[in-house]
Amino acid sequence: MINTPQTPDTLGVKPPGDVVFSATMHLRLLLRVDRTQGIRHALRSAIRPGTRVLDAGCGSGLLSFLALEAGASEVVAVDRDNIDLARALAGANGMADRIRFIEADITRLGPADLPGPFDAILAFVYTNHMLVDEARSRAVTVLRRQFAAAACVTVPNRVRYWAIACDWPELDAATELADLAAAVADMEGRYGLKFGPLLEAAAAEILFDRARPPIHGEHKWQPSSANGGYRHPRGTGRLLSDRALVAEFRYDEDPAFAGLPDRVPVEIHAPGIATAMMWVQELWFDDHLIWTAEAFSPLAAPLATRPGDRLDVRLDAHWRATNAVSVSREI
Repeated sequence: MINTPQTPDTLGVKPPGDVVFSATMHLRLLLRVDRTQGIRHALRSAIRPGTRVLDAGCGSGLLSFLALEAGASEVVAVDRDNIDLARALAGANGMADRIRFIEADITRLGPADLPGPFDAILAFVYTNHMLVDEARSRAVTVLRRQFAAAACVTVPNRVRYWAIACDWPELDAATELADLAAAVADMEGRYGLKFGPLLEAAAAEILFDRARPPIHGEHKWQPSSANGGYRHPRGTGRLLSDRALVAEFRYDEDPAFAGLPDRVPVEIHAPGIATAMMWVQELWFDDHLIWTAEAFSPLAAPLATRPGDRLDVRLDAHWRATNAVSVSREI
C-alpha cells in the first residue's frame, strides 16, 4: 500500500515559472488594455526626452514602443523568446530603426554585451507567483547593479506581496493527493509493479498546478474579466484572514536584496478549513499601482480555523521545492 506523499520529490518537475510565451499568450496579455494603460502611465512618469532604456524581457516589444512614445532616445530590448515577433511588430509600426533587439537570456549578459549605462530599466519579468518571482526580483537587483546609471529608474520599482488564508475547496490538495495515492496503489496491484517515482512526480505536478487555477476567458487567448489584475473567480472559495504583508522590494532605494522572510504571521477573522494561502502580488511605480495578481500555495495539511487564531506560515525549503506551504496555529 502506498501512503499519501507528504513531501513529494519534484523529480524534475519545474515550478510554475519557466514560461515560454506563445503568440497566444502575448495576445492575451495585450488584450488586457487596463494593464497596458497602467504601464503607459508609469512610463510617462519615468521616462524623459533622451532617456536610454533597457527593456529586460521585452516579449512582444510593447513596452519598448511605449518607451519611445514617452520620449526615449534609445531602446535596447532583450528576450530569450519571440524576438522575431517583437522585431516584426516594431517594423509594422515604423519603429524598427529605433530599437536594438537582442535574443538572449539577459541574466547571462554583462556590460560587454550591453554597453550602458541605462537611465531606465523596464523589468516586467514576473510570473505573478511569489515562489518563482523571488529569484526574478533578485535578478532585477543584479541588472541594476550591472547596467544602471546613477539616477536610473526601474519600472516597476516596487513589488509588494500579501498573504491571505483561504477556505478554497478546489485547492484542497491533501484530498487529491490521497486519491492519487489510492489510484496508484490499485494500479500497482493490477500491474504487479512499483510506481513510487511516478507517484511522487505526479504529486509534485498537482501541487504546482494549484498555483494558478484557470484565469483566462472562454478561449486561451482571452484574458479574464477582472479589471486591474488577475483575480481568480471566488466560486465556493472563502477568505479567512485579512491581508498580511509578506515583503516589499524597492529597487530604486535598496541596493541589496533581502529576499522573502522565513515566516509570515496571519490573523484569522473567519471560521473555516484553511486549505490554501493566496499570495497577492502588487507592481508599483512610485505611488502608482500598475497591476495586481493572485496565486496560490496549497496547505500541506488542511487546518481548522476560528476567529482570533494566529497562523505561522513557513516559507521554507519544502515550500520552494513543492509549492505546499506548512502552516501551524501559534499557541
